[in-house]
Amino acid sequence: MTETLDVGGTPMIVKRDVGFFLAEHPVPPGYFVPPHRHAHDEEMFYVIEGELTLIGDTGESRAGAGSFVPFAPGVLHGYRNDTTETVKLLVIAQPGVQLAEMFRHFDRAAKQAPLEPADIMAIAAEYGVSFA
Repeated sequence: MTETLDVGGTPMIVKRDVGFFLAEHPVPPGYFVPPHRHAHDEEMFYVIEGELTLIGDTGESRAGAGSFVPFAPGVLHGYRNDTTETVKLLVIAQPGVQLAEMFRHFDRAAKQAPLEPADIMAIAAEYGVSFA
């Protein structure tokens, strides 16, 4: 099953959502996901191509191609693309059910009207995600 969702105006190509969540996420220049925590899911990033700036409790760091970065439930994390190129990223989550449904909710809501930050925060809260 392949499904393409609109997540913040950027495609997320879901490859698997049974047993765990796996999606390809092209991250365009300037794209930003504010620091947040997942109550239910361990989220992991694998950078296929490019370089992301990661944001967490200890500040900022860089993750380049070949980097695998895990975030246990409750760990603060966010990211942005500070480069001029699209970053190719795999998003993996275990168990991933909450994350998959949150991304689908973002997609459905974005088809109705542009999402404002308050909308994103309210939707995320329904799936155990809180922003710092």
